[in-house]
Amino acid sequence: QPHIHPAIAPPACDHWIASDLPAAHFKRNGTAVPASSSSSLLPTIIMTSSSKKVAAVSFQQDAWSIAFHPFHSHNQPDKTTSSNNSSSEPIAGILLASISLAKLFSGNDNEACRAIVYEASTAAPSEAKKKHDISTTKSNSKNVIAKAARVALADYTMRTLSKLLSTDTNIDSNGVKNNNGHNITLLTMEQAKHHNKHSESSTNSRRLQARKRNLISSMRKKEDVPYVLERTDCYVADNNNINVEGAVLQFFLHVGSHNNTTDQVTPNTTAVQDCLENAIQGVLSKLMTQLSSQECFSHIASVVLQRQLRAMLQPPRNASDTNVNSSSDGTNDNNATKAEKPDDTTSPIQNNNKYLNAVAFIADGSLLPRKSGRSVQPMQSPPAVPFNSPQESEQLTQVVEVYVGEFWRRFLKENDHGAKSTPPSAAATVTLRGMIIPQGVTLIVGGGYHGKSTILQALSYGVYDKVPGDGRELCVTHSDAVSIRAEDGRYVNNVNVSAFINSIPSGKTINGASISSKSDTTKFSTMDASGSTSQAANVIEALECQASALLVDEDVSAANFMARDGRMRAMIMDEPITPLLYRVNGLYLSKEHNTSTVVVVGGVGEWLDVADAVVLMKNYVAYDGLKKARSVSYQFSYGHVQYAGRGVVHRLPWEVKEEKMLREENDDDGGDDMDVDSKKVTTLSPLRRRPLSDCLLSKFRDAAVHMPEGSSSRLWLYSDTSESENDMVDYDEDDGIIDMSKCSQLVGNASEQLYGCGICILWLMQESQRHKDDDIFDLLDRLEDVLEYGGGMNAIFASLLSSTNQATNVPQEMLSMLLSSHTTLDLYDTVGFCYHPRRHEVAMALTRMRGMKFEILPEKPKEVDNSETSEEEAKRLEEESKKKALAELWANRRKRGINR
Repeated sequence: QPHIHPAIAPPACDHWIASDLPAAHFKRNGTAVPASSSSSLLPTIIMTSSSKKVAAVSFQQDAWSIAFHPFHSHNQPDKTTSSNNSSSEPIAGILLASISLAKLFSGNDNEACRAIVYEASTAAPSEAKKKHDISTTKSNSKNVIAKAARVALADYTMRTLSKLLSTDTNIDSNGVKNNNGHNITLLTMEQAKHHNKHSESSTNSRRLQARKRNLISSMRKKEDVPYVLERTDCYVADNNNINVEGAVLQFFLHVGSHNNTTDQVTPNTTAVQDCLENAIQGVLSKLMTQLSSQECFSHIASVVLQRQLRAMLQPPRNASDTNVNSSSDGTNDNNATKAEKPDDTTSPIQNNNKYLNAVAFIADGSLLPRKSGRSVQPMQSPPAVPFNSPQESEQLTQVVEVYVGEFWRRFLKENDHGAKSTPPSAAATVTLRGMIIPQGVTLIVGGGYHGKSTILQALSYGVYDKVPGDGRELCVTHSDAVSIRAEDGRYVNNVNVSAFINSIPSGKTINGASISSKSDTTKFSTMDASGSTSQAANVIEALECQASALLVDEDVSAANFMARDGRMRAMIMDEPITPLLYRVNGLYLSKEHNTSTVVVVGGVGEWLDVADAVVLMKNYVAYDGLKKARSVSYQFSYGHVQYAGRGVVHRLPWEVKEEKMLREENDDDGGDDMDVDSKKVTTLSPLRRRPLSDCLLSKFRDAAVHMPEGSSSRLWLYSDTSESENDMVDYDEDDGIIDMSKCSQLVGNASEQLYGCGICILWLMQESQRHKDDDIFDLLDRLEDVLEYGGGMNAIFASLLSSTNQATNVPQEMLSMLLSSHTTLDLYDTVGFCYHPRRHEVAMALTRMRGMKFEILPEKPKEVDNSETSEEEAKRLEEESKKKALAELWANRRKRGINR
């Protein structure tokens, strides 16, 4: 097993493991023992081990509670270099530091603490209201602000610690030396990952010294990830009923040491504590100063502004009408009374009664281009051109007022982040001017090297919050927007691609001769998808996870999937591909999906026929090009058959259709019998899928996550539980491999977030066995509830060890389970920590896992909409009649073309 083990004391001894939760428990010889009530978060208890191992200790350091957990000595790499070196046990392990936010921000009358922690009602909700409470919490303005503030605080903490624990100082061993001769080295989990991979025995070898200097240089040059994400090595503990007194900031550090003396004596408990106190004292003192600084609060305020602005784009997924249609003061009109002060926490929009109905927002002054293709740092301006919204465009240019709260508004300076002057009465809001990408079909057009793909890339990463100074802080995209591209060679299993691909050859033969049978593309599977079929599968799987928008660049898309011109339609009459061009309008108008599309176009003019908005890029400046696009479309589309008076024939509906389907039955003699099932109903929408139970129990039973050395875009989920060669009959050498190299929305070098996807896949496979009727979307909903409101990634780790699902309850023994997990060991040894992944990246990883098979579930009964009036019904019937007539017209034309 990997040598890093956070908190398992030596075996066969009386050991104690401290929990990081506020209500701390300890484990003594496997039995949970509640800690004595104390004002400290981790009681000051020091227990020595009966063996000659370094002891686990806990102590108070000013306002901080410190717990140290040693590694197993037999898991440690051999660091001896000669017979003269000491063989004493090194002080090495994981240090957990915790502090109450009330103590951390005691200097400002707890105002910052109250802004970070939203104190919801302490009344326990009834069982019938629990699910409703979670959904309303997601759209609660103060909850959104508090959640953003907690994530930003943890992010700033680790960025500050990375600077304080500079890697060059640690590598040079200029740390703190105590009387026992131990040099203590403190590293963040990320620094420890790089340090362990490059650690060498202490020698004066010129080659090894050169390697050490190169390591120091590379770590100095390493760019910080500019995205603010939840992480596993630092977080603010937030239970469902969190309050100011119970909010705790916690982080993990890697502790290493070496002994400069020749005494072969393992340090006792007092010596270990002295070493740690000397090493951590200065770090914690400087950290507390930084966490109460103007820079820290500005960092948090910037993230709060981004979260609130993103929440204004569209209503939350599956939001109820009462949450969406809020009154101007942010309350529900049905609940507000004259005697009560309106509650302003229902909607993220204050002093406004509608959402922007947009996919994205780009504030004026944003710096979108990066320094280079391999860098995440902004390009200097000049030569970079700051973004400005199109002049005199009523459709694209918007001025928005964003509520951030009075406390955080103080740290957003005037004209900072594009903010305009705000009247004193609006001291809790920020006014921004910029360009929206409206819902519907939006084209980004322009000449080569004029900034089209730069804008799309900024929109792609707009689903994440950025640090101040990145230049894209106020380029925000709806959190469910998904980038779509061709992905040649990807694995696909049981995906309904009939909306785009139909009647493809099956490749079947009889007595060596091919037959003209066609494959059923409603359950399309392949081990090696082409460009068009892979992109079709990517679109359907994005819809399966309820993507709000598709972000498409024609440069990385399959040409035949995007569009076909008239000459090619005349040349190939039986083309099985229905281009995306024909489907985007119907996809947006569909009540089931209502999915927008943003497309970068520079070579196919037929896209101008279907656009609802057009952003024209010229010399890196954005213009509103819709009027010109419609003029060009009218000129070049003259004589084309109009579709229901709404445009040219490219606008195909997205509807449920009933048609005759061929059902194939294979006889024992290898023959094929074809019969017709006229009652079969197919849909263009994704079918309900879930991981096949037999596949999970055979191929991926007790699976573990492995990241190949040097890879940041590939995972391998493998199982080593097979007991005989017979168990390996159905195995393929590629089973469990996940290739995410074409998934462009993974952040940084992708390894930390991708590893988080692998952990979430293990959890999804476990949950799918407990909930047999849940499809992928249902399972992702359960995952999201745990990640957002049930304890985060650490709760996922804990639930992987538990025989019952305790993840959402976050039990007090979660840490002891977490730190005894080989999954955690692999994480620390491989990437150090992992980021909280989006549900969409988790779904991408799951559906790309080779060897994973999915079964189709019956469709859920649809809710009957009784709100439709007779007038609306008549209009709908008329529209359907027009669609049917148009379909018959084109069918007749196709027949005449074939006969000719």
